[in-house]
Amino acid sequence: MSRSMLIWLTAVLVFSGCGQGNIRMPVMGASAVYEVDVEEISGLCLDADKSALISCGDQGLVKRITFDGEASEVLVYPADMEGITLHPATGDLYLAIEGRQEVARLAAPSYDTYETAFKVQEAIDGNYRNGGLEAVEYYEDDVLWVGSQTGANLWQYKVDGTLVSKITLSDFATEIAGLCYEPETGLLWVTDSNLAKIFLCTTEGALLETYDVPFIENLESICVDRGRGCVWVASDEDSPKLYRIVFDF
Repeated sequence: MSRSMLIWLTAVLVFSGCGQGNIRMPVMGASAVYEVDVEEISGLCLDADKSALISCGDQGLVKRITFDGEASEVLVYPADMEGITLHPATGDLYLAIEGRQEVARLAAPSYDTYETAFKVQEAIDGNYRNGGLEAVEYYEDDVLWVGSQTGANLWQYKVDGTLVSKITLSDFATEIAGLCYEPETGLLWVTDSNLAKIFLCTTEGALLETYDVPFIENLESICVDRGRGCVWVASDEDSPKLYRIVFDF
């Protein structure tokens, strides 16, 4: 069976109530925007108690952001930080580092020590450079998703650096700029800054829904916040912005 046929079949199973269940697609509503003091903001996730957002920026900044856009420093380290995620069991933060093509770890609770967790060898061997790692997201059982610009590749790695699997979303995406996995539905939210779109897809890479967001200049990250009925999106631009988009889940 071809890959395109497999993706089609997976989507059919999802919508027919098999596979990952009979899932209602979220409906996008109104949005609000905040200017945030995080230079070249590129990554977002909720903190451990979901009381704020944790962000990262290309200039090596990790900052906490309140839900009204106020930012405070957590860590400064010289690395091109493009994505961030929190391990729900340990509280550790993991960062996607472009250029070095590595995933870094900041140990909880202080987050004041940077260490390399593992390298993504395919991105190094392929000379991805500034088209490399853009997103990282916790999945389950100590496994992370890692996404790239080049090829819209999506790898699964264990936190110890063991490669688990790889797929590509290039059938519908030009890049993976940001990722958010929802354990409630078992689905992935993906941003593509080139197309100004948010995609909702299965973990096998089947596209289920597309949301157009032309009003966001450079959407590089996404964080689903069902508790507040919204999705947070960060835009890496001259005046960095945080968008709160209402969704009917």
